Amino acid sequence: MPNPETKVKARLRVSYHPAQAEIFDHPARVKVIVKGRRFGLTQGYANYCLERMLTTPTTLWVDTINTNIDRYVERYFYPVLSRIPSQYWTWRQQKKELEFFGSRLDFRGADQPERIEGFGYNLIVLNEAGIILKDEYLWENAIRPMSLDFNPDILIGGTPKGKNLFWRLATKAQDRQDPLYRDWQHFHYTSYDNPFIDKADIDALAADLPEAVRKQEIYAEFLDDATGVFRYVDRIIGSQPSPPIPGRAYCAGLDLAKHVDFTVLTIFDDAGNQVYWNRFNKLDWPYQKRLITDVIRQYKARLLMDSTGIGDPIFDDLRAAGLDCDGYKFTHDSKKKLVESLMLAIEQQQIKLLNEPIQTNELKVFEYTLSPSGVISYSAPEGMHDDAVMALALANWARQSITAGTWQVTVF
Repeated sequence: MPNPETKVKARLRVSYHPAQAEIFDHPARVKVIVKGRRFGLTQGYANYCLERMLTTPTTLWVDTINTNIDRYVERYFYPVLSRIPSQYWTWRQQKKELEFFGSRLDFRGADQPERIEGFGYNLIVLNEAGIILKDEYLWENAIRPMSLDFNPDILIGGTPKGKNLFWRLATKAQDRQDPLYRDWQHFHYTSYDNPFIDKADIDALAADLPEAVRKQEIYAEFLDDATGVFRYVDRIIGSQPSPPIPGRAYCAGLDLAKHVDFTVLTIFDDAGNQVYWNRFNKLDWPYQKRLITDVIRQYKARLLMDSTGIGDPIFDDLRAAGLDCDGYKFTHDSKKKLVESLMLAIEQQQIKLLNEPIQTNELKVFEYTLSPSGVISYSAPEGMHDDAVMALALANWARQSITAGTWQVTVF
């Protein structure tokens, strides 16, 4: 058995910044922590778990996906563990289990909630709650039954991702009149509450983010739309399919199929109404080219298309066919500009969309990720498509370029 002196030394090596200490020193059994990016909650969680393991036999840490856990252990736990003699701790990588002074910490991914059910813990930590509580099964079938049977301390923390279950739990934690939640406590912090980050760095990051993303990621606000990318999509649906009308100008966006993806062609008129949409895959290129060429000629539309990779020779083919088209090469930066331009057009209701369920669903589930260094990326959720979104974004960029008188379009 480790001697008490070693335990004291281990405890003294764990520290918190003031806002973290406010959370972990609070006596509430259930704590709901709503925070901005880079607040330092994950590091605080790691330190708190190690400190609690000196006296708490079993702890559960739930995170987004199982494959992230090794990276978290290496980044947040090893700096403390490496200063403690190895006979006092063991990391079992395959089981995702840390033993520390005879106590056990189990790491589990929310992508496999069935691996959590049926166990009991003294402390439960939910990280990235805005993401993992999108699936209410995790809470209702795994975590909540534990809270009834074992009465554990629970930490529920993360950055908001729309008004999902995380928002509802945060709201309950603020209700001091409900006797069911009197041992709950709500905490709210922005990115600025981390004293170890230069405020100028946060200012620079905030200035580079779209308003909706800035509200969620920096100021930790719960927004109405879960994705935080394309908000209020339903209010701009109402355009009708229309053949070309003499005297109107048209612009088109074309996203080409790659592997199992779809080719999507969409067209706006000069008033911002989406008048045409088509989606197809597994068609030979000669047939696709004839279909695209016929539609673009029918509308006399200016076409902006994805010319990245396989799009290069296809772009050349369509140009050779006499179409008024330009290419848009996708890079991280160029895609970001394209998506954020569409975000603005939707929020300001500059465009009106057809009631196409596939397109609407792609817009609603389209998401962003923010790296630890503050780099924002946009994409469809894993396993889903964003072809309709990108075709729409290309058509919108072309529409704005024509309106501004800057066609030819800048090629990135």
